[in-house]
Amino acid sequence: MTEKETIVFFGIVFGGLLLWFIFGRDRPARYRTKNLLTGRERDFFYRLRRALPDCLVFARMPLSALIEPTGIGSMRKAAHAAIEGLKVGYAVFDMNMQLVAVVELDHGVRLSRRATVRDAYLAGAGVRVVRFPARRLPSEANIHATIYSRPDLAGKGRPGRGERGGGEVIEFVPQRSPWRNTANVHI
Repeated sequence: MTEKETIVFFGIVFGGLLLWFIFGRDRPARYRTKNLLTGRERDFFYRLRRALPDCLVFARMPLSALIEPTGIGSMRKAAHAAIEGLKVGYAVFDMNMQLVAVVELDHGVRLSRRATVRDAYLAGAGVRVVRFPARRLPSEANIHATIYSRPDLAGKGRPGRGERGGGEVIEFVPQRSPWRNTANVHI
């Protein structure tokens, strides 16, 4: 081995050790705060609270806090594992902490498979799911009317009172705007 080859060899070894020392050693995990809700979701949360003043609204609730599997043994464990990690957008409770409805803010055109499965779990437990489009947030009056539209709530001052929903999914569809693109401008 010549002197030049030895210098190159030790340079490569030293460079590898330096890179390992800089990038490869274990570092403690670093964390930062995270926003619970985005701007649109936060606006909708406050709109829900104003529309339903006699209810408690919780955002980003784990599904396992709202429903639990029935049965025993391995079937129960498998059912619990299936809902582990799933969340709902907003959970609406009455003042007796009885679940009134789960409210979802839809961002897409179609439901994802995960959302469909989550809705099936909620329907199996008799929990009502109400969906609103994120593109056009409904007014407080529309939210109030949609949440209170259950037949078993007719004539009552507020939802809940210990009843469980029928597991139906209600979707709020906003009215189309009468505005037309008469100038033939493509935006």
